[in-house]
Amino acid sequence: MNNKTPFEAVPQIVARLEEKLDALTETVTKLFQRLYTPPPEDPEEMVAITEAANILHLSVSRVRALVQEGRVPCYKPGRNLLFLPSELRRWLSDSKRRGQSSIEEQMVLMTKGMRNSAKGRRFS
Repeated sequence: MNNKTPFEAVPQIVARLEEKLDALTETVTKLFQRLYTPPPEDPEEMVAITEAANILHLSVSRVRALVQEGRVPCYKPGRNLLFLPSELRRWLSDSKRRGQSSIEEQMVLMTKGMRNSAKGRRFS
């Protein structure tokens, strides 16, 4: 049974709200940047898979695998894969990691939405 008073739970609740607010702020900022980015003056040239691999700093085979998984933006008008460098750079920036989550954050994510069906049970 939880022996915490309502006031003792406030710091945890505030911390969770701050995390959610930070994530929401980041999402809104990304959407704003996408919506209000002026279009390029000249049409952008598409590049082949070798140039795309250079932009992404990956091997050609890894780029092909990411395309098959549907994770990298690409075009296939015929037999060849074509890429827009600006889309590849945006994909790279959207794929950045913040670092490893703390154990507490990992536990919250793992237990989110789980029911406490073992409550009150004793295990031997």
